[in-house]
Amino acid sequence: MFKLQFEGTVQKQRFWLGVLCGALPILCVLFGVLSCTYGGNPSYLLNSISETYYTNHKIIMIGVLLTASGFLFCYEGYDLGDRLWTVLAAIGAAGVAAFPCSSSFHNLDYVGLFSLPNNVSNIVHFIFAFLTFGSLAIMTLTQFTKGTDKKRNIVYTVCSIIMLLAIVMIPVSGWIGMPGWSTMLFEFIHLEAFAVAWFTKSKFKVVKS
Repeated sequence: MFKLQFEGTVQKQRFWLGVLCGALPILCVLFGVLSCTYGGNPSYLLNSISETYYTNHKIIMIGVLLTASGFLFCYEGYDLGDRLWTVLAAIGAAGVAAFPCSSSFHNLDYVGLFSLPNNVSNIVHFIFAFLTFGSLAIMTLTQFTKGTDKKRNIVYTVCSIIMLLAIVMIPVSGWIGMPGWSTMLFEFIHLEAFAVAWFTKSKFKVVKS
């Protein structure tokens, strides 16, 4: 038998936060494919992870976002910079869940926790999404690389660059006429890069129990 070993609670938090955010796009795509033939769900790949809000499996997106938000709020880190970026990301994640984006296959007048007009909720949603993705990328680039382990710092730098490029490509993909699901693709890339960075930062070990 094997088990995961961590140096402390903070490292364990990092690992499970990586699991949550890495699993989010995978689960959304998987359940989207499995449930595309019933319940009014579309038979095509959604434009974004956020559009999962309008499907039968929206509980996955909302649940993971709110859980990740809780993890980020509770994450103490090592200095004020850690707290600043994680709190901003936590606020953003909660906001993404509370204020859904517009949908390509549902036309609802009022949506979200506060029943805002669809177009207003869409704007607020993108502000919170940018806050979340941006905070996580900047934290990975500026905070994680403060350590002295050069190999790990290379991983953090590469992951943060991938995350920042993914953020840029989300609006650019629409401007240059890429398929609608391109947003989902770049969100997927961003979150998986984030997960790799946090797995690395957790310094977990697999040991015999």
